[in-house]
Amino acid sequence: MIGRSGHGALPTGRVAAVAAGLAVVVPAGTALVARLQPQAVFDVRGVAAILVAAVAWSWHGRAPAISAAAVVATVVGYVLAGQPYGPILFFVVLASFALARRRKARVTVPVCVGAGLALAFALWTRLDTQPAHLVWTLLLAWPTGFVAVPALAGALTRTRAEAMARERATLIARGADEERLRVAREVHDIAGHGFAVVAMQAGVALTVFDEQPAQARVSLEAIRTASEHALAELQATLDTLHASAPTARDVPDLVERVRVGGLPVALTVTGDPGGLGERESATVYRLVQEALTNVLRHAGPTTAEVDVDYGAHEVCVAVRDRGTGGAAQPGRGLRGLRQRVEELHGTFTARERPTGGYEVAATIPCGGRR
Repeated sequence: MIGRSGHGALPTGRVAAVAAGLAVVVPAGTALVARLQPQAVFDVRGVAAILVAAVAWSWHGRAPAISAAAVVATVVGYVLAGQPYGPILFFVVLASFALARRRKARVTVPVCVGAGLALAFALWTRLDTQPAHLVWTLLLAWPTGFVAVPALAGALTRTRAEAMARERATLIARGADEERLRVAREVHDIAGHGFAVVAMQAGVALTVFDEQPAQARVSLEAIRTASEHALAELQATLDTLHASAPTARDVPDLVERVRVGGLPVALTVTGDPGGLGERESATVYRLVQEALTNVLRHAGPTTAEVDVDYGAHEVCVAVRDRGTGGAAQPGRGLRGLRQRVEELHGTFTARERPTGGYEVAATIPCGGRR
């Protein structure tokens, strides 16, 4: 929105140049039209009024209401002085437009109404010998053509500019919301997976601590590895969310860390992820990560299978377990996965398997392949 500080006005140098040009062109034009008005004399008073009007208009960017009032007062004085009708009225048009473009109706309307009445009065003093119908026509035409129409155009311009500003603000806010949501997803995926591994291994360590200290040591090492990796990945995500995001090529390393954490996982990969786009590749990784995290949290003692098939036109990912539990009520992680996949125009399912266990599967179009 155009504020009271004059934001959006032309630079001072350009305004001064335009005003100077008008101060030259308008007197020259008035001298020409004066030849068609024998009853009017264009003299030094008329030239001075034009110069004053040009200076008054040049302030429209900083004080549009004062500028418009000064321009109208100058033009009214010009008309009352018996100077020829002519291009000086162009300053009224410019001032009315600038006022309505930079100020709201509560300022514009009173100034424009006063300007219209003042112009009509000045014109009326010089129409005493004209027919009544011509007088009324001119008394309506001057305020309408020189004040109302330019002011309406300025108001429409202002309204359009404000609408565009609101639209830009909405887009910026929407982008910020989407970015916050994306960060929340990243943090959830990273922290959730890491804590799930830590929790499982901590439980193992507590169970065997007294009788099998060697196994407890293995579990503690797994906890340290999982926590260090989660912290490193979280830091990378917070530093550069795009550049350091894990990709589909990191799925084997992810599966290996889960195996070290104590969950037997069989991984089958068909094809190559090299042609995937950045978002598709990151989504494949996050899908496997969140699905394995849910296995660690909910499935109990079990094994898991991860199948990734990189086809020519789509990527199919499936993570299955043979456990006794499942995310019957999808939590934030699965909802986030569904949204990720659907944003890429893919399909997502999370369901209990008829033969027991749980399955998370997705099919993602290969939008990034060439």
